[in-house]
Amino acid sequence: MLTLYHFWSSTCSRKVRLCLAEKGLEWTSHHVDIVNKRDNVQGWYVKLNPNGVVPTLDHDGYIVIESNIIIEYLDDVYPDVSLRPAAGHDRARMRLWMDKAETAVHKNINTISWNKRHMPRMSHLSDEQHRAVLEKFPNPEKRRTMLARLANGVSAEDEAYCEGQLSGFMDEMEETLGQAPWLAGETFSLADIAITPFIERFQANGLDGLVDFEKRSNVGDWWQRIQERPSYETAYSFQNPDA
Repeated sequence: MLTLYHFWSSTCSRKVRLCLAEKGLEWTSHHVDIVNKRDNVQGWYVKLNPNGVVPTLDHDGYIVIESNIIIEYLDDVYPDVSLRPAAGHDRARMRLWMDKAETAVHKNINTISWNKRHMPRMSHLSDEQHRAVLEKFPNPEKRRTMLARLANGVSAEDEAYCEGQLSGFMDEMEETLGQAPWLAGETFSLADIAITPFIERFQANGLDGLVDFEKRSNVGDWWQRIQERPSYETAYSFQNPDA
């Protein structure tokens, strides 16, 4: 049995739900409220995921963490619907895009989201209360980063730098998709799944320059085809059960 511990609007959770839908797998949902209840830093969840982040996959008692690892795991154990290219060099390209999803995209959009999404969510708390929440994060690197942001803020210069990095990433996507229909070649793969939720997150953060599909028409065509896949509707139809 597959049980997914996830948050309804988390980009990484959506990534895994996309993979599950592409493979047509049945799974049990365990919603982890990371905003109001802060389930992710509670002891019961940290035992499952020491980093205190979503998602986490429980496969018959075997726990898998980190979204890119989870989707590769699902492709390993449920190979009937393969989400990897056949050729070795295309699989290498796939993994490169998956790495970029974390080291380039996730890292930079996370910084931008601090002012646009995180601070408004926490505006009902005093600085002391906010700091107390952040100090509960079990991952020391994440805790240190967030406490530094609380102390020093995220400047306009920081945001501009991150947006510039993301713009360069989108230019690379545009060039790649001018050579093949999908990020890792001729077939839809885990690479496309890894990137998909971030395009929607750019839109949600009002980063219009990144999603100017007149400027980047190849990405626009890719995005349209992504949204037409049944897996997209399935993954994004999950709404907040704790609302």
